[in-house]
Amino acid sequence: MKKILLGSTALVAAGMIASAPASAKMKLSVGGYMEQWVGYVSQDDVGTADYSGVDVKSDSEVHFKGMVKLDNGMSVGVNMQLEGNGGGDTIDESYLIVKGGFGEINLGSENSALYKMHYSAKGYGIGFNSGDQSSWVNTGGSISQSGHFRQPMGSTNIEPNGMNDSEKITYYTPRVNGFQLGVSYAPWAGEDGGAQFDRNANKSDYVTAGANYKAKMGGMSVGISAGYGTVTDAEAGAGADSEPQATAFGVRLGMGAFGVNIATANFEDTGAADGTAVAGSITYDSGPMGISLGYHHGEREGGAAKAGQAEADVFHLSAKYSLGKGVTWASTLGMATYTTDDPTVTDDEHSGTYLVTGLKVGF
Repeated sequence: MKKILLGSTALVAAGMIASAPASAKMKLSVGGYMEQWVGYVSQDDVGTADYSGVDVKSDSEVHFKGMVKLDNGMSVGVNMQLEGNGGGDTIDESYLIVKGGFGEINLGSENSALYKMHYSAKGYGIGFNSGDQSSWVNTGGSISQSGHFRQPMGSTNIEPNGMNDSEKITYYTPRVNGFQLGVSYAPWAGEDGGAQFDRNANKSDYVTAGANYKAKMGGMSVGISAGYGTVTDAEAGAGADSEPQATAFGVRLGMGAFGVNIATANFEDTGAADGTAVAGSITYDSGPMGISLGYHHGEREGGAAKAGQAEADVFHLSAKYSLGKGVTWASTLGMATYTTDDPTVTDDEHSGTYLVTGLKVGF
């Protein structure tokens, strides 16, 4: 039976490859973005450290994308994203796309369906729901700021154990009457190629699911999302947890130029990363101009010594203005406050205010 299945799989794969005409070789397009920010921060000193003053920050990626349609009607594409400012990976996401009437399959290094299908709270300046506030207000380690990205301390775009761009396979259904479903599976949290991992030493078998609905109702637009993720084999490795789980919900309502966005997220059974998040924003978008007012409250179990609870409260007033041809000016006036009830921490509260302005260029 195993030989029959392998043989059948090989025939199907060969048929898919043979269906593409030799002259229809895939061509790559180049795109991406660059963001350059200048900001001033005023915040409490942390011990002997002074984090106030002017700073310049950058974020950029170059995207290589391609898609070819096969004779059988399916399309096969690639997406590779080159980081322009270091900070870890040289290549960020890198995955293969197969799509047709059945839906879409992503295979490779990319965020999960839980993350990509979530409707988070919008902001028009620096990243409001991606933890960017931790780049401008620094607690010097006296209060835990870890867990901002893909975890509730700074975002409702979450994934279990912050799995991020681990190698995975994701399936998205076609959107039917406004509804769409997605399911992802990752063997473990590792990225890119490498040796076979040890299941006795690493959490394994990550499973996430997402669903969303969007529709127009009269003069109103409605978007609703829900997602869940877990690690089904989490009994291995240091700091193993019983069953890490992540859940997220989001609602977006639009009426003319105005929008209201509400999102929540929750981590359970993840040790020091346990936490919750609530975020909301009001937006006004008319022509080239947009304004947003947002608030994010995040909690994480554990301060500097992983005891007690750390909390973050973030307010952002942001504006954007399209200058044309993919160039947008944006600014944010923000305030972030971090507190902890960790008895081992002397400086149990830090607050900072920042005014940031910059250009976003898409290409």
